[in-house]
Amino acid sequence: MKKSGLLKKAGALLLAMSMTVASFSTFAPETKLTAKAAGETQDTATILTPNSEWTAWTPLVDEGTHFYKVVLTEDGEFTLSAAFKNCYGVSAFLRKEKNTDILCHVQTIFGTEEDAPVTESDKRVLSAGTYYIEVTGKGVRNKDKGNGYQNYKIQIGFNGFGVSETNEDSYDNPKKYVINSVVTDSGTSTDQVDWYRFSIDKEGKYTFNITIYGTYETSQFEAKIYNSDLTEEKLSLKGGNHDESGVNRTGELYLVPGVYYIKINAKDTKYSFSVKGSTIEASKVTKVKSSKKKKADVTFKGTTGVSGYQIQYSTDKKFNKKVKTKTFKAEKTESAGNSKRKVTISKLKRHKKYYFRVRTYVENNNARFYSDWSKAKSAKIK
Repeated sequence: MKKSGLLKKAGALLLAMSMTVASFSTFAPETKLTAKAAGETQDTATILTPNSEWTAWTPLVDEGTHFYKVVLTEDGEFTLSAAFKNCYGVSAFLRKEKNTDILCHVQTIFGTEEDAPVTESDKRVLSAGTYYIEVTGKGVRNKDKGNGYQNYKIQIGFNGFGVSETNEDSYDNPKKYVINSVVTDSGTSTDQVDWYRFSIDKEGKYTFNITIYGTYETSQFEAKIYNSDLTEEKLSLKGGNHDESGVNRTGELYLVPGVYYIKINAKDTKYSFSVKGSTIEASKVTKVKSSKKKKADVTFKGTTGVSGYQIQYSTDKKFNKKVKTKTFKAEKTESAGNSKRKVTISKLKRHKKYYFRVRTYVENNNARFYSDWSKAKSAKIK
């Protein structure tokens, strides 16, 4: 083909392309597709580490919003600090996700001079997880101060507790607790209820002890122990407004073998608790004397904090047969001096040798709990 023919065809092709572009430009909407800069969305949030240094002074332009992201690997005390200069109506919020509840909030309402920045802080106890900080302003400019940008910088402080929850617990999904062990956990702004399940195989007296730590006005707790179906509250302790040294609460309860639940409502605090079994203080027979026909005076050690005593007697040394038991309220026993008590057992068979032993009991919530039996002492009845 001749050179002149090639040039004609090339010119026609360029003309067609230019007409097509012109036609598209005429009907396409006039929009600009611009990518968000780093830090302008949650997906592009600037990552901060716990206990970070202050960020550099950052300008916030015309109602803009900047995002920061922080990952906590354990529960702990979180502090959000922000410094503002040449600002009006700028706020820094901490949330789990965008549009969820605000957990921490620092702001400046009134204008501040560049040479006199304002610093604000807010503290909370948070669970392990991912959090986002939003810094937003109203776009108000101070025309007398350079470019009028609102400037801020932020800092994160974190004191970890060394504990974290991987699963959300509830009555249907409680944590397992073992009697006589000590548990350390926390109540946070994002997880204020903890459930524990435990079982006991021996009836008796148990002591529940809880210590809480926190420095905030919002720090508080309430701990309750229930039976297996939550129909009966066995114990309730609560407290708040405490200091770094902690507040301790202790309560005693009497339990029979079975399954029990602990529910702890705690906010902005670290806590530790235990449930420990303790035996009811026992007594012992110190003397048995038959001073009258068919009767025996039984003297035994007096015990404080008990509701009463049981005396068991039999002509069988091993108490396997012909066993009888008498129950005496503490105030119905006689003083025998030297912290000893005495009762009289009647209607015994004459000239028979009887064995006597004693145990104490405590009454609580219409239930009676006993100590172990003492060793026996014997006497021949007149």
